[in-house]
Amino acid sequence: MRILCGTDFSERSEAAGEVGALLAQRSGGDLTLVHVLDTRSLGIGTPAVLDALDQSARERLEQAAARLRALGATVSVELPAGWPDEALLAEAKRRDNALLVLPAIGRRDGAGVRLGKTCERTLRQTQSPMLVLRDPAPLLAWLRGERALRMLIAYDFTPQADAAVLFAGQLAGLGACKPVAAYVGDPHAEAARMGLRDDPGQSQQQLRDEIARRLARAVPALPIEVVVSAHEGDPGARLAHLAEREEADLVVVGSNQRSTVERLFAGSVSLDLLRDAATNVLVVPGAGVAAITRLPPVVRRVLVATDLSPVGNRAVEYALAVAPADGEVIVAHVVSPNLMRDGQYGRPSYANFAAEHRAVLDERRAALAALLPPDDGKRTLRIEIVEHDRPERALIETIEREAPDLVCVGTLGRTGASAAVLGSTAQALVRRCRRPLLLVQPQDR
Repeated sequence: MRILCGTDFSERSEAAGEVGALLAQRSGGDLTLVHVLDTRSLGIGTPAVLDALDQSARERLEQAAARLRALGATVSVELPAGWPDEALLAEAKRRDNALLVLPAIGRRDGAGVRLGKTCERTLRQTQSPMLVLRDPAPLLAWLRGERALRMLIAYDFTPQADAAVLFAGQLAGLGACKPVAAYVGDPHAEAARMGLRDDPGQSQQQLRDEIARRLARAVPALPIEVVVSAHEGDPGARLAHLAEREEADLVVVGSNQRSTVERLFAGSVSLDLLRDAATNVLVVPGAGVAAITRLPPVVRRVLVATDLSPVGNRAVEYALAVAPADGEVIVAHVVSPNLMRDGQYGRPSYANFAAEHRAVLDERRAALAALLPPDDGKRTLRIEIVEHDRPERALIETIEREAPDLVCVGTLGRTGASAAVLGSTAQALVRRCRRPLLLVQPQDR
């Protein structure tokens, strides 16, 4: 692991350098110790003054590097001049986006400051992972092998969150870790997304199960506890609270590097977290996604929607062909809650409605079961009949609940009052479905 640590020769910087040196030593990498000659106020100085400052800083930098080499790390030094944040970013880029290690507060930051100016400016522009230190003691104890590292990983299904998980997996390879993945979201919005408005608790359990599956695939050798936290306010503040509750030594969070205008309107969870958190924070920016090998897609759970039309049933055939022998196929079918026999519609108050509606559901289930092969005891085959007046919405909610790896649907379907129009349903899925989607054309096309 390539590490770059900025120093202003303060006590906080010395501790950050020690963390960087031990990270480099444990990972078999190297550390670059950087002190930036801040020339913003020295432009009018004489060459002799500038040379003296340069020489003094270089001597102090070499002394600091010698102390860190005593820890067993390979350490080099750099003494660029300019704006501190710009110089640090340039040095990190030269080293293939090395991990930046900085104290949260620098020597020049005033009392009561939660996040130093250099640290914040660097974070806003960095394309490198960045470790911001508030309390280096637990990290140092972990790197010395004295204790396990308690990590809180912010997770939200984005590529940036996946990159954060993979980076946390790399850290776990350096020493014992106790990771917790935290998902923070509005419980009512999540329940509505899954069609579980009356049972937000079930939606939280569904989220917990899906996150656990994704994490097990991303880092199979690292058991990660999953926490789903209901919260309607600032996610950064909630994550900071969770970090305190879980007694986390380190919070790992992905970051999408937005422009200034985007940050003005959408804010930045990573920046808010850094200001609120009382512990160390590792930010993995969007560029970190490209730097880490992406996981190849795996298809184990396939959801297929059919309205029992020829093309809908053909989609079922494709789903069965795609799903592995030990996978799962979920056949979803939407029926109007008011449907009776012969395509008639009624209300629960009608005398024969309950019996006729039950008969329709039984007929549909039998027709769907006829599309499936006999149970071989290996692959799981399941039929889900959803009663809803809007097929598109019903399928989207079912997909969110089931969290399949792939969704199959026919591009055209029946028309008329007896079934959903799969053509319009397919269009809605293309617009709104967040899962990989396989569209099946009619056989004569």
